[in-house]
Amino acid sequence: MVISTLHVEGLIAGAPLLYSSADLEALDVSAQITDVGAHVPGRAGRGVLFRALFDVRGLLENARWVELSSEEGDFVVSLPIEEVAEQGLLWYAGTEGFLTSDDGGPFRLLIPGYRDACANLKHLAHICFMDRPGRDTRPTSRASHAVHHEATDSPAGHDGHDCQLEL
Repeated sequence: MVISTLHVEGLIAGAPLLYSSADLEALDVSAQITDVGAHVPGRAGRGVLFRALFDVRGLLENARWVELSSEEGDFVVSLPIEEVAEQGLLWYAGTEGFLTSDDGGPFRLLIPGYRDACANLKHLAHICFMDRPGRDTRPTSRASHAVHHEATDSPAGHDGHDCQLEL
């Protein structure tokens, strides 16, 4: 059995952090989300508050941005920390066990109500806290957005979300 690991580094106090799904499941009950579907309709299972990933040690004073990368590193999102810290959650388990690749796992960032659903990163593997914006490969035009979804989505399209690009 392969155990995937989420790497958390950058402007965080102490050494980089590594989380497995079991590590996330073991976080304090105050960080746990027992019903992801109550926050994100159409999803089911368990998650943790995004901020729990750095609350344990704290961020350095100059941390303002977070860069989030997929396992392959081909999809990267850079967001101001305050835009993800309050509403963001990390989905790590479905109803029948840890999140599968079919659901965007083993780790998937979900930000309920966020203005760009493409920030809900599938196959999350790396989180880096930074003092300035990092790489961001999200589509920036309607045409590039359509091409991205055509190449990456299921036949149902848009992976169940309605992207609202602010162009």
